Amino acid sequence: MNTDGWICSVLDNAGARLLALEEVGLFPTELRVGSGVYDSFVRLRHRELSDGVPLLVLGTAVTEDPQLTADEFLLRP
Repeated sequence: MNTDGWICSVLDNAGARLLALEEVGLFPTELRVGSGVYDSFVRLRHRELSDGVPLLVLGTAVTEDPQLTADEFLLRP
């Protein structure tokens, strides 16, 4: 499987932020990412998406936000 190596940085940072929020009792339901990251997630999860499974990463629904750069993300409650 061909993966984008830079995606690991986004996952590491988002995972660390999610853990910090969970430790204080907050559980975001949406991970907003830039278009490039979103496209990579869609490529990586193509099989599940074609089976009708929603796009989830780190247990959180992912949505595209074209205004974010490749290394930015937002977590929404």
